[in-house]
Amino acid sequence: MLIVGCAIGALTANARAASLQRVEFANASQRLLSGNVIEGERIEGYLARPDGAGPFPAVVVLHGCAGMHDTTRQKLTDDLVGRGYVVLLVDSYATRRIVEACTLTAFATFLKRRPDAYGALLFLGGQAFVDPQRVAVVGFSAGARVTLSVAGPNSFELFLPPSELRFRAAAAFYPPCKDPWTARPAIPTLIFIGALDDWTPAAGCTDKVASWGKDGPPIELIVYPGVYHGFYYLHLQPGRTMFDHWLEYNGEAADDASRRLQQFLDRHLK
Repeated sequence: MLIVGCAIGALTANARAASLQRVEFANASQRLLSGNVIEGERIEGYLARPDGAGPFPAVVVLHGCAGMHDTTRQKLTDDLVGRGYVVLLVDSYATRRIVEACTLTAFATFLKRRPDAYGALLFLGGQAFVDPQRVAVVGFSAGARVTLSVAGPNSFELFLPPSELRFRAAAAFYPPCKDPWTARPAIPTLIFIGALDDWTPAAGCTDKVASWGKDGPPIELIVYPGVYHGFYYLHLQPGRTMFDHWLEYNGEAADDASRRLQQFLDRHLK
């Protein structure tokens, strides 16, 4: 675990915004113990790619409980496409007509979203410009909960056909680490959280990472002092109360997390 102060200057913006293409794909079918298969749902997403033929490494991005924000849609995409990554933003709500899933429906929606992540992986694996052996998953809040779930051991067997297709790394922004069923990730994982987060408290992640021990792929936890939930989102400026929790953008933490995320992905996908 590393606790860092926020003293990193703003990153240089990319010369041009990445172009986003709307796509649809089927989420991964779930195989039951009886051998029956639940047919996959149609899911909407937004795809961006670097210039050239590739094949490029790729990143699947999972939004938070309030849905897809412009920060996730454009800022993160610009950062990653500019560094040579294909990006697939998964919108788990559009085709399901969900406005938000931050309260009573949170767990039920979480269960629905795991196949979305695997379906996105299968979709990218079928694109000629993507290297299917170099795909990571990045999630925010409720999407980070899904990220830690799909990063766990044996998490693919219920959804994907036998193959070598796997996520190779995972990054989670302010996940609810206290979930008792969250197993130690089986792939390199990077977790970002604010010390003042009152929705997904940093202590939960600190305790969970400590309980996982050192055996296995590297797990890195970054805790930002004086920082709240949602620190990556530009639209949370100024901060505000949402669903009885304080959310606030922090530019220094967001820039530092962007830099660390890019280094992490370069290390494990390039």
